Amino acid sequence: MDEMNIAATKVRLVLTGLGVVAFSVVASLVATHISFQISGTADYATTMMVAFIIPMLVAPPSYGFVAYLSWKLKKANERLDKLAHLDPLTALHNRRSFVDAATARLGTGSSHMLAMIDIDHFKKINDRIGHAGGDNALKHAAEVLRSSAPKEALLARLGGEEFGLLFAIPHDARGAAVTAAEAHIEAMRLQLEAMPLITPQGLIYVTASFGLAVSRPDETLDILLSRADTALYAAKNAGRNRLQLSM
Repeated sequence: MDEMNIAATKVRLVLTGLGVVAFSVVASLVATHISFQISGTADYATTMMVAFIIPMLVAPPSYGFVAYLSWKLKKANERLDKLAHLDPLTALHNRRSFVDAATARLGTGSSHMLAMIDIDHFKKINDRIGHAGGDNALKHAAEVLRSSAPKEALLARLGGEEFGLLFAIPHDARGAAVTAAEAHIEAMRLQLEAMPLITPQGLIYVTASFGLAVSRPDETLDILLSRADTALYAAKNAGRNRLQLSM
């Protein structure tokens, strides 16, 4: 939930609280007035004052407690939703979120380019700087990819050292659009290669292999992922730190 929605929720809580207080006061005053009219023995002014004070003392803290619990529940649900859709290490979309969002985007009928990205020789990185260092390398790679990805691109950590990138390309001039998209991903690869991770053990140069595939009409995400994955293996077999486009 964004800041605007949170602010709106706060306003609704405040208005609800005022409504609870007002209703309590009116109900108490009406009940006391009826009672006085029936019995006619109580001091009217004193009774009405008590009827006003009692709900004013009881309702605000009661509502405040309910509002506090509601707010905690909402924040807890937000954290659960975040955990369900984001990778906790890199703060990118996780695989589940990527599959859901990518399926929806492909369903629009627009052309998309999918890149499967795999960090090269990640085991060697872990062996050199340890698993904590390996985690830092993944966060470093994620940040470089995020900062250089096309605008509105869907970027996710799919698992381990593998990332997925999906973004729309124009329908018209399909060949030129694919060439431009491929050039953008090549620029991402070069930026990752040029920005080393600084560690106590020295500079660690993190590179990645990219398998690319352009969506076809009515193609499912599974088939598109399979084609990009095949291209990724071709890039790794050709020497790593390079792009391979699925034909």
